[in-house]
Amino acid sequence: MKKLILLLVFGSFALAAAAQMTRKPVFRPDYTFDKLPTPGNATYLYVKEQGEGKTKREALNQAIGRVFQSTANRIGQIVSTDEINRALQDGTDYDVIARNMKVPVNKVCEFAVQDTTDYTWTMYILCQVAKAGNITPEFETCEECTKHEIFDQALARWNQQQEDAKKKARKEVNKRNATALVASTFIPGMGQMLKKQGGKGAAFLLSEVVLFGGGTACYFLAQDQAKIMKAPGTSYDAYKEAKNNKNIWDIAMYSCFGVGAAVHIGNMVHAWCVEDRKKPAAITFAPAIISTNEYSQPSYAMGAGVQIKL
Repeated sequence: MKKLILLLVFGSFALAAAAQMTRKPVFRPDYTFDKLPTPGNATYLYVKEQGEGKTKREALNQAIGRVFQSTANRIGQIVSTDEINRALQDGTDYDVIARNMKVPVNKVCEFAVQDTTDYTWTMYILCQVAKAGNITPEFETCEECTKHEIFDQALARWNQQQEDAKKKARKEVNKRNATALVASTFIPGMGQMLKKQGGKGAAFLLSEVVLFGGGTACYFLAQDQAKIMKAPGTSYDAYKEAKNNKNIWDIAMYSCFGVGAAVHIGNMVHAWCVEDRKKPAAITFAPAIISTNEYSQPSYAMGAGVQIKL
């Protein structure tokens, strides 16, 4: 009993690990978890805000508006919320708004997440803002964005590799299907056998042998009745009986050949559509970013992970 329980536990862990490996890599910047970078100088601060909306733009406008309002309150600048929202909705760039309203804000990062249930967007933004109203901020480059851009590029390459792999797999599948179709055209069931579906292939082969063989036998039996009808000295009763028999064998022949032709067409279609049990292992590589704390400084290491579809 203990062995069975242990087997079930380890099996569930293995299935969970396999499910995780088949998912796309997901990287969320540290600032979305309130892990803000350290300012490079004492003239500015990092702030994180988020906004929600039906579109990315709507969510971004809400987040930027919140940053402007909170920064204005911090430095003692009187700014109207309606004025900020109106400028954002008009499409005014955030740095122009910052100059016009004298609210020093430098947006350095943005990260969007879409809800899979109602399809609304949540936009996270990281901004450098003035520390105080009497200090001119000296904004600097933020490495947090660079890390995110590097991952985005790696993810884009990974997505392209996945798409190329899918196209290659589709071509390979179509090639195998075409080979199976041609094989089944000339030898019934051979296409299924090439796809490791021996039982189905044998069923089609046997069906067509029986149908076409039976049709051929009916043809010769009908010809025998035709000879009796043409034989000299055949009585009227014998002629009439032979004619009835010939009609029966003709009907049986056409039925066998007709059904056989339909089965053969079905055999060809099935050879194309049937699942190929001989499939290559689906092994792909995906980018990965690992957080490290080398030399007591936050840093990241980039590498590749292996994805195996079971």
